[in-house]
Amino acid sequence: MTEILEGAQRGLLFRSLFGQLLTVNLNNSLDSTYKSLVDIVQDLAASADLQQPRCGLLVGFSPELWGQWNNRSIPISDKILNGTIQCMNTHGDVFIYLKTHDFKTAEQLLEEPKKRLDGLAKDIDCVVLGKRHDSRIIGGRYHDGITNPNDPVSLQEDILLNGDYKGSSFAFTQRFVFDWEAITSNTSDAQNSIVGRRPDGSIIAQHSTRGHIHRASVRDSNGDQRKILRQALPFGRVGHHAEREEGNMFVALCNDQQRFEDILQNLLGTRKDDPADQLMQLVSGVGGSYWYVPAAKELGVSPAKASDDLYEHPHWKVSSPNGYMFYNHQDYMHAMTQGRYKESDAPSPRLLSLISRTFNYWRDGWAHTQHFPRLPHLAGSEDKRKEMEGIPVATRKAMANYETLTNLLSAPDSKFAQQFSVLRNFPKELIVGVVPDFTYGRGKEVMPYLSKDEEFSFWLKKQLNEFSSMGHIIPDFDHLVRNGLGNMITDLEKPLYKDGSHATFYNAAITSLKGVQGYLRNWATIADNSAARAREHNEADDADNMADVSARLRRLVDQPPQSFQDAVQLVYSFHCCLHIVGELTSIGRLDQILWPFLEKHPIPADRAQEIIDCLCVKIDENVFIDRSSIRDYITCGTGSINGGWGNFSQGGGINQWGQQVTIGGYKATDGEPQDGCNPVTMLFLKSARRIPLNAPNLSLRLNKYTPADIIEEAAKALLSGGAQPYLFNDDKLCEGLLDSGARKDHVSVKQARDYAADGCFEPVVAGATEFAFNNVMPLLALEQTINEGATYGAAGSEHLRGLKASFRSPVAESFKSFGDLQTVFLQQLRWLTIQSYDYILDHYGNLADVCPSPLLSTVIDGCVEKGLDLTDGGARIHMIAPLFPGVANTIDSLYAIWKLVYDDESACTTLDELLLCLINDWGFGMIEPYQDLVLAATEAEQAGDRYKELRTTALALPKWGTGAADPVLQMMGAEFIDSIVEISKSVIREPHPLLAPKLETIRKKHGPDFDFVVTVGTGTFEGYTGVGAACGASADGRRKGMPVASDTSPAPTPQDLPPQSNFRNIYGVMKSYHQDSLEYGIADAAGVDLNINEDFPLEDLRHFIKNYAEGWVGGNLVTLTCVDLKTMQAASKHPERYDLVRVRMGGWSEFYSTMFPDHQEHHQRRPTAVPGRPDDKGYEIPNGDF
Repeated sequence: MTEILEGAQRGLLFRSLFGQLLTVNLNNSLDSTYKSLVDIVQDLAASADLQQPRCGLLVGFSPELWGQWNNRSIPISDKILNGTIQCMNTHGDVFIYLKTHDFKTAEQLLEEPKKRLDGLAKDIDCVVLGKRHDSRIIGGRYHDGITNPNDPVSLQEDILLNGDYKGSSFAFTQRFVFDWEAITSNTSDAQNSIVGRRPDGSIIAQHSTRGHIHRASVRDSNGDQRKILRQALPFGRVGHHAEREEGNMFVALCNDQQRFEDILQNLLGTRKDDPADQLMQLVSGVGGSYWYVPAAKELGVSPAKASDDLYEHPHWKVSSPNGYMFYNHQDYMHAMTQGRYKESDAPSPRLLSLISRTFNYWRDGWAHTQHFPRLPHLAGSEDKRKEMEGIPVATRKAMANYETLTNLLSAPDSKFAQQFSVLRNFPKELIVGVVPDFTYGRGKEVMPYLSKDEEFSFWLKKQLNEFSSMGHIIPDFDHLVRNGLGNMITDLEKPLYKDGSHATFYNAAITSLKGVQGYLRNWATIADNSAARAREHNEADDADNMADVSARLRRLVDQPPQSFQDAVQLVYSFHCCLHIVGELTSIGRLDQILWPFLEKHPIPADRAQEIIDCLCVKIDENVFIDRSSIRDYITCGTGSINGGWGNFSQGGGINQWGQQVTIGGYKATDGEPQDGCNPVTMLFLKSARRIPLNAPNLSLRLNKYTPADIIEEAAKALLSGGAQPYLFNDDKLCEGLLDSGARKDHVSVKQARDYAADGCFEPVVAGATEFAFNNVMPLLALEQTINEGATYGAAGSEHLRGLKASFRSPVAESFKSFGDLQTVFLQQLRWLTIQSYDYILDHYGNLADVCPSPLLSTVIDGCVEKGLDLTDGGARIHMIAPLFPGVANTIDSLYAIWKLVYDDESACTTLDELLLCLINDWGFGMIEPYQDLVLAATEAEQAGDRYKELRTTALALPKWGTGAADPVLQMMGAEFIDSIVEISKSVIREPHPLLAPKLETIRKKHGPDFDFVVTVGTGTFEGYTGVGAACGASADGRRKGMPVASDTSPAPTPQDLPPQSNFRNIYGVMKSYHQDSLEYGIADAAGVDLNINEDFPLEDLRHFIKNYAEGWVGGNLVTLTCVDLKTMQAASKHPERYDLVRVRMGGWSEFYSTMFPDHQEHHQRRPTAVPGRPDDKGYEIPNGDF
């Protein structure tokens, strides 16, 4: 890993604080001068070595002169440098840069060499350099060089040359003089904007294209920002102002001299007298040049030692004390390459190279904002769109798929593909292709194929369009790898001739699969081109690797995979294709799919790990980090999950592609249960622990047979941050899925055991399921209960008591008992549940006429056999899920109403007063007509104080899901869960009179045996803020519009109160979830999202996972985010310094710094689970309570 690095001059890596830089113009270029000069350099280098680690020497030469002396040609491009007035190319023969820790050392060490140089030189320009020990420049405002690469991988790939002169480099020097009058004429904020950083080192998003960070960031053909190593030092002083340097001696190194020219061009722009970079307007370059920096062996000086000489800037030197979790990518790379990782299995050099490139691509998001162009219409021109109406929509969709996959977004010369950044390829990659940057939150671009009239008609009737495909299910990749594309096309051609009535479906499927073949061929060409470039650079291993990749892709065009790597590549390529055409699908049970290939054709364990690591890095290659630069691509019909349009929460899904990988769990058999964990399961867990990604979202299915080593590795992965893996309980969910069918044999044991997480975490039968959901809002049902059928979030002068939403409940004061209130509440909830089903049934099959899924249908069991598209009922299993978000807030609110209004021992208000309190947002939002804010302002203020007192009382009450021992609270929680499961199943299994005709209509089309699998859910996923925004204040103390609890988790601390470390015993928390209706009845998975501190003991975590796997612990889905409150707070302030901190969003993991502030604040207020010890019944809270 360090061969190239250890060929460099030792002083190259030395951190510059003080020193002197000599620019020497020689008397002549005689060989004798060369020998004398090298002698001086070698002696000075030896003196500097004696001062290690406080001294380092870097020497460079005129490329022409060094080439003359060594019989080499070292070409240099200096057109930009010579053509600008902002910099000066003063040339020179030699530069000698002595870097020290103080002025005196440099002066002493250079005294003798300067005398010797006098005899060889026409002139010597000497600049005395030095900076503050905190590395700040420009009046002490800014850190310098904090983005420098600090690990062997980055240095070797971007800074140092390989080949015959390993460790050599190119340098650029320029003495910049500061224009302090111009600098100080800018405000502090303006100066920060010009530089692109604040004085504390935190980055500022580069919305202005004239900011320095934006202009200094130049990307290569892969869209990758290649690094330079900055080693600048300030010089001089202006007058008596200690904080004002005269200027900055810029010194930078890289392994591609043209990179300097490209950066200069970007800084200067096209107008010579008006630099594009605002910082360049505040400085003047007065001298410098380009240089060749010989390798240590060429110069005869000491080489660098990676173990001793690599330097990590203090700005990045922050990480979790647990040894598994890293806060930023700079520290991660330094630790993994310097032997600082807690375990002994750091990623391989190949992986670290690819990870470094990926981190660099992410980081470039701070400097550059890239937006997708709109894809052209399939018809090409406006006048031809009408002509296409005669072609079936499915055929047009398939044609669009083919054109997109074979031309627009994979052809090596496609401008669209380049703009979408989907052609990135590095010669070290074992798996190639790019998942486009389409997400549930930001949207996607697809090729339109509808006419204008159709577009309007479908909007008017269904509010759908070409963007409406949702994905959000799991393809049958096992079928793909067992058969291969060629055989799949052949199988589709057989029924085509047997049954002409489904010819349109089969032809569309074939066309779409041929598009995948074209995608593979294009990527084979891309790999060939990459191999050719690698050979040009004498990188034989990389060239051979790309040749192997190309051959593999060409085989996979027609043949099924033979090897483990074949299977991984085909799965990933098909996954890319689905996302490219707008189907944002999950990936499924990859360990079960891939293990037969590894078992049949074994390869070394480290090679198999590399392949899986490469896959994971490729899956997460596109990460959006600068939320302030988001562009919203969602249309009114994008991503229809239930056959109709809906505005789902977007802000929490910025980096959510739905890329779930499920591992472990029972094998898909009908007999005795057998655990399916295999060596590939462990490969994915190790990737999750060692590589800080937010995708793939790894879900681990656990059961009583799960091996101990899998549990151990899962615990370590969780401590690495990222809330991965998510923990499913097989024994509960498999039984829950079995019970979710309309009849006993509706879901087989084999199918139930083959579940995987879909785009979020919903368990669906892998490769065989269509899925739809709709929300049922229990908090709104409670509002309607006490507010005469109206929700009061919009109460006020416009809607008076609020939005009228349901039947008119009795007035609040007429509820004589809590039982009366519960009865009406369940009626309201039943109405909303029926309404939810009604919407799904009304819209079932809508997409088939507008946005079918011919490509995805080829990998969904049932579609080919029936000749029906996925959107037209083709799947084997039809699953719908009524979701009840805000469970904890609803239970807590019911309990609070009982305690505040009906409990003889604690009642302190009436229901009608509590209703007024909630309408007026606990006294924080006093509104008319409930308060006279003009004529009775004093009374309104007094009422507000009263409401705030009531809130204090409500907040002090025990909360569900926290381990609170109050039996009434636990009973209410259990009754509420029982109720939503009972209502959800009863109104559709014995259909309500309004639902029965709609079910019959569907059965008439699809046959009398057609029925839905109903999986009741409680998921908010990323929508806990969106759900809360639709709700008024709730009786548990939550304010109007504030987030609800995520999924089935305990309610967080209210967002208007300071975050607190609400420590709860982890076993006590889970006790609330130990009831049959929740563990088996919430078959859509009742996710419990908890934080754990970074110092959570590994042994305690392993013990908890084991107890959970064996069923002692309540719940059927648990997610654990390892992060301290102080870490999240630091990440909010310093996003770049904490860019690897990840948290569980509800359905996936997200980088904390990318999240909007309301999401960040929510996560800081989630309950934190602490270690405890279960007794033989499953629970014990030590030391009293928490």
